[in-house]
This record gives sequence, structure tokens and C-alpha cells, in this order.
Amino acid sequence: MNIKTIGAALALGAAVAGCSKEEEPVEAPKADEAVLTVAGEKLMRSQVDADVEALVKAQGDKIPAEQLEYAKQMFRSQIVQGFIAQRALLAMAKAAGYVVTDADRQKRSDEVMKLLGRQPDAPKTIDEYFAKFPLGEERARAEFDAGIVIDKMLKDEQAKAPGADYKAKAEEIVANVVSNNLKAAGAEAEALKKIKDLKAQIDQAPEAERAAKFAELAKANSACPSSAKGGDLGPFQHGAMVKEFDEVAFALPEGKVSDPVKTQFGYHLVLVTKKFPAVEAKDGKPAEPEKVQASHILIKVDGVRPVPKVEDLVERLKRDGERDFTREFVLKAIRDANVEALAKDFEQFIPEEVKKPVEKKPAEEKPAEPVEKPAAI
Repeated sequence: MNIKTIGAALALGAAVAGCSKEEEPVEAPKADEAVLTVAGEKLMRSQVDADVEALVKAQGDKIPAEQLEYAKQMFRSQIVQGFIAQRALLAMAKAAGYVVTDADRQKRSDEVMKLLGRQPDAPKTIDEYFAKFPLGEERARAEFDAGIVIDKMLKDEQAKAPGADYKAKAEEIVANVVSNNLKAAGAEAEALKKIKDLKAQIDQAPEAERAAKFAELAKANSACPSSAKGGDLGPFQHGAMVKEFDEVAFALPEGKVSDPVKTQFGYHLVLVTKKFPAVEAKDGKPAEPEKVQASHILIKVDGVRPVPKVEDLVERLKRDGERDFTREFVLKAIRDANVEALAKDFEQFIPEEVKKPVEKKPAEEKPAEPVEKPAAI
């Protein structure tokens, strides 16, 4: 993960735990209390509440009234999860001897200002940005330095990790796509041959029996759930089906079976069983659009996928690998930081992956009670 903004704590919290589950009702909290500890550092309830209110205030009127409580819950979750992740990582970085230099700050300032420069009404200097930080300038500078230290450590740890052969993996994915496309091409030829054979069987039946023959073949061959009803889709209006199917169904006369129709799902035969012309609104009754009732037989075909470029896949796999490494590294830091929830309503913010199982006391053994023999059946 590359923490390029001074909101490092919020970003780390989201990366590890995402959105918290809905809070369960608990006893009323005290006016102020320590709610959790991370590496020996306490987080106070008053600090969380003040941060939530500051973030809400910074949003101005952008949060609709009906969404205010939900927004507060989300801010609270991000703040607490961010505190846990950041303090755990900072404790690890401090133990490893990482420090922030003036050169580090200048480099990060340049990166942040370049990023912010794309936004309207962007601050002209990093100091101006610090001054506008919703949680205060002092917190802004602390977050800024924390982001630098955490990034340095993550970059070093990532470099030490065994490198994955992303190119080989990308080439394997491309080869599989090409192979599957060749199989799909063969399967498509088979599907077209089969749908044409079914059409021939329907055409050979006497005209009065074609609908029954269609239903029989649909039950035996169609890959659509409608096959249980002989392929009947019921009435539908324009736009309810994919374009190719829609055009054929509305153009066919009643009782006629189409030639094979190709859609993204495969090959179809379409039989229109009834047409419903559009009805204008009259005498309080609403207007009705044009509809048709049709049955179909579907022979599925897996589509041919675009073949991705190896270099594009390498970049994607690398990003995914770095993201997964960062997540696992942050979780390890949290495990090592001895995170403890001191208030019941803050237990939910500790990632499930790092919660220590509660040791259950062995139940007292009771003497076995005689069990009556069941009657023979």
C-alpha cells in the first residue's frame, strides 16, 4: 500500500477491516473512558466522538439529514480502525528504528501537492493543506509523518519478501484464455449444428403439431429454465429480452418458428405463440405496450473472451500481490500490538483475524444418567 495522503490512519483502517458491521445495542457508555489500547496506547471515547463531529462538520451540507447517523457510524468505524492499524505499525516501525527526515518530508510534500493540484481550489502549499485538515493542524502533521514512516517500512518489507513470478503467471492466464477460446469456437460449431437439427425436426412435423413438437424438443434440449414449461417465456414487452432475441420475437408472425438466433447466451429457436397489440389509455384504464408471448429453445455457448496483454496482466497481478502483502503485514502488526477493547461497543472494530479465541473452562463432568432403550421399530 502506498500512503500518499496525510489521512494515513483512515486509509490503513479501511484496508484492513473495511466497513464495520452494524453496531449491536450495548450498555450506555460513560461520558469519557478509554475504549481500547494498542501497543499500550489508549484511545479515549471523547477523542473518537470529537473526530466524528469534526469530519461531519467538514462535510457541511453534503450529508443528507436522513443519512447523518449512518455517516457518523462510518466515520467512527474508519477512525477507530485507522487508529488500530496506524498505532500497531508505528510501534513496529519505532522498534525497527525508522525515523522521518527533512528530505522525507520534502519528497512527500511534493507528492501530495502534485496529487492535490488536480483538484479545484487546491491549497497552494502543504502548510495551507495542514491548516485546513478537518482534525486540526497538529493531527495533520502527525498523520503526515506517520504515513512516511509506515510507507518506508512497508517498502522495505515488500522488498525482502520472496518475489512472485508475475510474468509466468500472466503468460499462463493468457494461454488458458487462448485454449478456452479454441474450445469455445468448436463448441459454437456444435451448438449451431444442433440447433439447425432441432429446427429441421420441427419443420418436418405437420403444421398443426409443430407447437407440440417445439415444446417436446424444448423440454429435452433447452438450457433455459423455461424448458420445464416447453420453453414458454410468457408475455413480454420490448426491451425485456436481449436485442437480437427481441427483434426476432416481435417480427415473427404467430405460430412461426424462427431460424437460429445468436445472442450472448448461445443459439435460440423462437416460436411466437401470441401477439398483444398496444392499447391506449381509456376510461381510467392505463395504456398497455405492445407485447408478445413466445417460447424458445436455447443451446448454450460459452463466449470467446478477449485475450489480455501479458504486460497488462503483470501490472494487475503485481498490484494485487502488493495489496495482499500489505494486508497480511498490517494484520501481523496488529496481532503483535496486543490490541484490547476496553469498552463493549469497540470490540467490533478489532479485525476478526487477530481476535484471540476465548478460552473456555472445561464443563464439570456429570455422572452419566441411564438412558431408556428405544422401542423396536
